[in-house]
Amino acid sequence: MRQYELVLLVHPDADEERLGAVVERVRRVAADHGGDVVGENNWGKRKLAYKIGRFTEANYHLANLEMEGTGTTVLENSLKLTDDVIRHLLIRLDED
Repeated sequence: MRQYELVLLVHPDADEERLGAVVERVRRVAADHGGDVVGENNWGKRKLAYKIGRFTEANYHLANLEMEGTGTTVLENSLKLTDDVIRHLLIRLDED
């Protein structure tokens, strides 16, 4: 099982329910590919370093995942289709 770190930038006007729906989607995709969300950290609303579209702020959310490598493509495609996600970054952590 591989370790991944996912950072989500979610729409700044998204309430807890909408943010929870995005995080639940991440959990579901990870579970479908034999994995799990190991840890989460909600950083709250922060100012962006540069403007993304019309947004100058976003809700930041960090998730640590364990899943098989085939799930990354499905997860990234799912996040691209989610309207509340402005940007995301999924990286594989070293195996040391």
